[in-house]
Amino acid sequence: MTAAGRLRLEVDWDGERVRTVETRNLPLPDARDLVGCDVDEVLDRVTLSCGECRIAQEHAARAACVAAGANGIVREEDWAEERALAAETAQEHLSRLMLDWPALFGHASRRERFANLYRRLSRPGDSRTAYELGGDLLDLVAVELLGGFFRAIREPQGLAEFVERARSGGSIGEALADLIEMGTSTAEEDGVPLLPALSASAWAHAFGGVPAAQFCTAPVFAGQPHETGPLARHAGSLLVRTLLARGHRVAARLFARAVDLADCASRLRHPLADDMPVLIDAASLGEGAGIACVETARGVLLHAVRMAEGRVVDYAIVTPTAWNFHPQGAFVREATGWRTPTREATLLRLRALALALDPCVEFDIALAGPGDA
Repeated sequence: MTAAGRLRLEVDWDGERVRTVETRNLPLPDARDLVGCDVDEVLDRVTLSCGECRIAQEHAARAACVAAGANGIVREEDWAEERALAAETAQEHLSRLMLDWPALFGHASRRERFANLYRRLSRPGDSRTAYELGGDLLDLVAVELLGGFFRAIREPQGLAEFVERARSGGSIGEALADLIEMGTSTAEEDGVPLLPALSASAWAHAFGGVPAAQFCTAPVFAGQPHETGPLARHAGSLLVRTLLARGHRVAARLFARAVDLADCASRLRHPLADDMPVLIDAASLGEGAGIACVETARGVLLHAVRMAEGRVVDYAIVTPTAWNFHPQGAFVREATGWRTPTREATLLRLRALALALDPCVEFDIALAGPGDA
């Protein structure tokens, strides 16, 4: 279902600024092979074909089919859905926070600690086990990842103190400080809009039916590209807001990911808390049709299906990567305009931006500039 290969980001650099960016081989699911399948076949194919966020993909497919009125299929209990989705999202966040971001800036990665938590999240277990696991994740965020912020009584006054706090908080704090010291990235008014949190019913109203393949390839909301993911979910958080207001949009995404990991931990401890938005929602798209939306580590995932006589006649999947790597989306918009003195500095900024937006496959950056044949 998902396009094979690696995402290729082709960048034209004039020696001082990035002039143009194009995304190639964008890894988007092709749902055409689901047409003609019954519900069991849909679930099998979705689960086997999706390399990332398999639990989210399976739950989205199941919820969409149930909303379409499919026979012989039911959703899990609400608390079980939330616990499974929160655990998978936490795994994705840990991979980035404990391995990829420290490695980008040459800091040591805590692989043993990561492996232990990742393994436990694969089987969150009963309520007591999940509660303890959530507590360990909260400790990780508060002590090992962002300890410099949690140990202080007041919020940092200015970026210098923000960096000082970050550097006293472990490997991810070091990476956060490195990002800030690279300089500003994108002014808040220059970024693409953040995708609002919409219910499945709101999406159903917006679509009016199963969305077309063109929308799945390059989705828009209110006529323009939007960004989805941790930043969209936590832009109102005080310290995330501080970074956004000062033009450190990439660093704001990294901080938002740590905040989102803490939310996942809270969901493991207290599923379906009244003060937390739901992770999965579904609604009817009309007779024989349904839609589901799931909040994943990378952003909102949408599945929509129309069925007749027990088989799929139309199916659509809209991924977070399709939003964030849209031809006029967040990556393309923010990759241009920076002044960078060297090829190495340019590549580092581009890698940080791509990692912050987190495509669902590995990526390569092809930088063409002075001196290239």
